[in-house]
Amino acid sequence: MKKNPIRLNDSFKAYTFDQDKACTPEETVKQFKARLEKVDLDILKDVQRIDNGRLDIPVYFSLTGKDAYKAIGNKKQMGKGSTPGQSMASACMELGERFSFFSFKKNTDNFITDTYANLKAQGQKIMPLEQILQSVHDQETSLETLEKLIGDIPIQWTWATNLNREEEFLIPFTWFYAINEFNGPSAGNTYEEAIVQGISEIVERHVCAVVTHKKLKTPAINIATIQDPVCRELIHKFTKHGIAVYLNDFTLDTGIPTISALCVDLNTFPESSEIVYTAGTTPNAEKALIRALTEVAQLAGDFNSNSNYVASGLPKPLSLEEVDYIVNPDKNIDLDKLPDLSDNNLRQEIVNMLKALENLNMEVYLVNTIHPKLQIPAIYTIVPGCHFRERSMLQSVGLFAAKLVFEQSPDPVESTARLLKMKKILPDAYYLEFYLG
Repeated sequence: MKKNPIRLNDSFKAYTFDQDKACTPEETVKQFKARLEKVDLDILKDVQRIDNGRLDIPVYFSLTGKDAYKAIGNKKQMGKGSTPGQSMASACMELGERFSFFSFKKNTDNFITDTYANLKAQGQKIMPLEQILQSVHDQETSLETLEKLIGDIPIQWTWATNLNREEEFLIPFTWFYAINEFNGPSAGNTYEEAIVQGISEIVERHVCAVVTHKKLKTPAINIATIQDPVCRELIHKFTKHGIAVYLNDFTLDTGIPTISALCVDLNTFPESSEIVYTAGTTPNAEKALIRALTEVAQLAGDFNSNSNYVASGLPKPLSLEEVDYIVNPDKNIDLDKLPDLSDNNLRQEIVNMLKALENLNMEVYLVNTIHPKLQIPAIYTIVPGCHFRERSMLQSVGLFAAKLVFEQSPDPVESTARLLKMKKILPDAYYLEFYLG
């Protein structure tokens, strides 16, 4: 099993119109297709525009070839952007990202399956137990108890780079995939481009989970303070059709700009449209706003096509009453009051984001998921301490370990023995009776 370490290099922006990228959308698509021609794999079948033009915000999806479908299990990957070129490039890179990640996940050569106790005895460099506790926000269980709980559970481990320390550690992939699933894969023209996107996505899902769980009232963005012409044009493309746009500051204490966008067309809802609720995170607030609005367009089906989107980081509201804490906030905030971590060098943006997360005692791990043939920079980002939906809200490492044993052990006799051993360590853990039953 190779380590495949990742180290940051300078990566300057060549495109900044609606997103910040190391290449223009046209160059991105050209390079992507050129790589496809060099591999003996059927990855991309076609790229098609699917919006009906009402919003005039282009939405593309990439159709998977047979080899990509075999890896991903999905026939299409959607892209977003304010221009046709960027939306097409996004759809292509989404395909590259997912194909690389799932190919990596299905290749057993990328993992070792072993217990924590064995790896420790071998002197392997393992992710600190503190961060495994942090991943489920458990502030009660001791490190000694955690080590006893997971000591004999067979887990898939893989190498990851701790970007803060520039060191490689074995991480419990099974553990983190159970929490995050495929939240965290990203791809880019350069590793730095992919890393900015990967960290941004993890932070976005984190703040969305916190806001939703606590029903936090977050400041509304004062739309009059939005100066960026792309932002203003996108908002106009919604409002000119009578679509209400609610923008909120979801940055919380992260120091990394996140903006939520909730849009509803009361002329077509609920007959032929849905309330679309999403968010965007980037080092720059304006780009975060663009990302959120283009994702609304991606999911909305132009608010008149009876489309039914799948909720991801945020729930899908069935009424505005469900999200009253979003649409009726207590205060406003000017867009330029949000943090700005942007730099013309993507490497510096990553450094800025790492510093922001360090203020929350969080570190970033990157699994290098580059496909050996496709060779598009691709990663899987893990940030212990970041929430994802309800999965990280358990706040009990024992509960999560029991869940892992129950779901991962094919032999019921073996799993029962492990659960009974856990019961000796945690005699008052009610959830063990559930899994034993």
